[in-house]
Amino acid sequence: MNVNELIHKICEVALSQETVKSVYHGDVYTNWNSAEVNYGSLNIGLQNITYNDQMCTYSFILYYGDRLLQDKHNINSIFTDGVNTIQSVVNLLNTGDMDIDSNVIYTPFEQQFMDYLAGVYAQVDITTQSTIGLCSMDAYDYKDSKDEIIEKLIEEINKYKAKDAELTLLLQEILHKINGETFE
Repeated sequence: MNVNELIHKICEVALSQETVKSVYHGDVYTNWNSAEVNYGSLNIGLQNITYNDQMCTYSFILYYGDRLLQDKHNINSIFTDGVNTIQSVVNLLNTGDMDIDSNVIYTPFEQQFMDYLAGVYAQVDITTQSTIGLCSMDAYDYKDSKDEIIEKLIEEINKYKAKDAELTLLLQEILHKINGETFE
């Protein structure tokens, strides 16, 4: 199993949990400092990969966070949801093709992101059969992001339409070139 496959599997399992409304991977500080986050949220942070005799151990930090009310009366509920959610994800992933260390230590936190959050995080080590060094293009997930780029350009064009006519024209020209059209 490679990094793409493993993160995809973790996301899939996490989203099956009732307490998880959004899943991100990468830097938790970047991901949770967005107005777009739906809470409770799980963030998957890859820390390192250890290769040993055709097996790989991937070390992740799994973060679970939810909005903390101003009077903080929901803090223990958030801690409980976080532990239960991460442990459920670990239990569901700990199958025949993955081995997960059962000694998981949960660390509670309170921190200001875009919103003031509470939650827990835990290091989770997942060992799988390695695909490192195999020359298989099937091991990688490639996506044509042309549609995503077009959507983002349209958003930017609409954002700047009233503010900057020159920038709007430039963005429209780029959009037309991506679509293979001529721009006049």
